[in-house]
Amino acid sequence: MRKTYHVFLFCLMIFVTTASCFAQSKDELQKKVSQLEKDIKKAEKLLGETAKSKESSISEINLLKVQIEQRESLIKTYEQQISLINNEISRNKKNISKLQSELSDLRHEYAEMLTIYYKNRNNLNNLLFIFSSEDFNQAVRRMRYIREFNDLLKDKTREIEKTKGEIKSKLSQNEAEMKSKQKLLGSQKKEKEALLKDKKKVEGKIANLKKKESKIKKEIKQKNKEAQALQDKIKKIIEEEARRIREMKDKNGNPIDYQLSVDFENNKGRLPWPCDGIVTGKYGTSKHPTQAKVKVNNHGIDISADKGTNACCVFDGEVSTVFNTGKSNVVMVRHGLYFTLYANLDKVFVKAGQKVKTGDRIGVVHTSATENTTVLHFEVWNDKNHTNPKNWLKP
Repeated sequence: MRKTYHVFLFCLMIFVTTASCFAQSKDELQKKVSQLEKDIKKAEKLLGETAKSKESSISEINLLKVQIEQRESLIKTYEQQISLINNEISRNKKNISKLQSELSDLRHEYAEMLTIYYKNRNNLNNLLFIFSSEDFNQAVRRMRYIREFNDLLKDKTREIEKTKGEIKSKLSQNEAEMKSKQKLLGSQKKEKEALLKDKKKVEGKIANLKKKESKIKKEIKQKNKEAQALQDKIKKIIEEEARRIREMKDKNGNPIDYQLSVDFENNKGRLPWPCDGIVTGKYGTSKHPTQAKVKVNNHGIDISADKGTNACCVFDGEVSTVFNTGKSNVVMVRHGLYFTLYANLDKVFVKAGQKVKTGDRIGVVHTSATENTTVLHFEVWNDKNHTNPKNWLKP
């Protein structure tokens, strides 16, 4: 008996765990779907702005490529949701089959009990059956027998009704799951159609830009020159700042902003985004959208945003420097031995030496007059080494 009890408990634990995991996975997938749908709408809005420009641009192609990635991820997530629903429907069918078998057994047992009741109806309903007892103890036993038999009939009736209710519930669940599945299949089909349109659009834009290959190569050369000049200036500023910080020691011999560095490092993966938007320029080396042999090296990330978007400080610190590149402004904020950089700004709200807090406005992100795009360039440096900003920001 004890062994059976333990087996029952084990099975119950497995069922509860499985059901919990299913619900958790379902919730996580739905959360991912909601975020992707939100990101796609954001990309579509930004693409609507770039479409106002007369000519195709690299920024527009980058946005389209990001949207394609988002759609592919959304389609894949839909597939995962459909797979979960199929598994749940399959489990429900098995449970229904099992419950129907149990219901058949219960009805058979109930029929047998009714047969016994019918054959002994005179005894079970007649007080003479009790009063004809040979002694008091036998009368008590007969009374208990009648009561227990009636209780058993009632229990069996309740079991049958409960099982019928469970079968009805499982059938309703399956019906609801099937409706959800059909809805997901419809959404998936819609996204696949939109994906094909986006891919054709990208091919068309790339084809248009390839006609201006010499102009693009000249622009790439100029941008690389500007990027290199910016990186040289950043390194020079950081070297000077790092030297100054190391010379400023506290009573324990640590740099003055030692604790600020530790606090910044401890918040890795939890920092707020410098602005609301979509990453259209990834960190590291990547292929140029139209020039197969050209590599693009990015020391940070590029975030496409709405016109008029503010860039905000991601952590407490001190403005290290503010300078102009000739086209836009750059702000560097020091967080101990860490630095964050906010480039491609129009109006700037801070000045060198100013203390800033998390969320403080740094400046307004510049909007290109020719491409009608608003892109913030953001970098994170650990002393003299640039790092992937996405590793520091909230997922």
